[in-house]
Amino acid sequence: MDRTEIAALRDFVTVVKVLHFIDGVKAWNILSNLDFDWRLLHRKPAPAMASIVYLAERLASLACAVSFVVGLNVSSRINCQAWISISFLFPLVELELALVLIALRVIAIWGCSKSAILLTTMTLSMHSVVSIYLLTGVRAFWDPGPDYYKGCVMYTTRTHLLLMSIMTIIAYTILLVTMLIGLLRHGQARSSGIWTLLFQQGWIWFALAVVAEVPTLALVLANVNRSIHLLLQVPRVVIASLGTTAMFRVLYTYPKHQEAIIPINTLRISADTNTALGSTSHPFTGNDLQISVVTSTTVGCDDVSYQKRSEGLHL
Repeated sequence: MDRTEIAALRDFVTVVKVLHFIDGVKAWNILSNLDFDWRLLHRKPAPAMASIVYLAERLASLACAVSFVVGLNVSSRINCQAWISISFLFPLVELELALVLIALRVIAIWGCSKSAILLTTMTLSMHSVVSIYLLTGVRAFWDPGPDYYKGCVMYTTRTHLLLMSIMTIIAYTILLVTMLIGLLRHGQARSSGIWTLLFQQGWIWFALAVVAEVPTLALVLANVNRSIHLLLQVPRVVIASLGTTAMFRVLYTYPKHQEAIIPINTLRISADTNTALGSTSHPFTGNDLQISVVTSTTVGCDDVSYQKRSEGLHL
């Protein structure tokens, strides 16, 4: 065994320690928000699309943690390739769902614009293809030890990781820019209510993306060894997942009687006023909304429009 291989095995011990720490963070996050998840799961009527994606992301996060805990602590030989294929699938699904959660927000902000739907769909599709490509390049073998490490040792090619990091950064950028432009076009992104919250969350999400992706890409570019390449791959997914789910919870529990963006599917609108009567659900949280008075210009498409509510909104 050459010195490069020995160094990679020694560094893999560090990767395992990082993964155990990440599993602890996941467990803490899941337990601390279990009450919210339970209430959302049993909400009547059934949860909206964004809520379903949120719950699926939480489930993928739990599955990822359990898979790594089990696979990295076995004492007898297992099929390492099967284990790593399953274990890497969960964080990739988790990251994809985090992007879907942001994409749904972008689409809602743009009033279900066909252009926004097309752009987000293409972005998510390209990211999914690259994720599948990464999954096909992940490998693992059993190291009997006992000199450096005993257990499944995972690795993949630098090309796979570079492509994944670059595609993720592109996806983040497209979704963020589209979101911010959609908010700014209303002229209220920094002045009132939920518009301000969405604007601030957009920049917070961008900061999290930079923290997650830039160091990860730098490590891959440094090309130290195959273990160091993997050091931040799972942590970057966790940062994205924790960020998007936390933003969802904040938006879901946004105080009542605040200015909001409201989808109006079926309304009775007076011919000479901007008064509208009806009911619908919040575009981001799925909460029931009862609308008694709506004012301002709509900015939507087809049978779904988005308006600024002035009063009479009940979450």
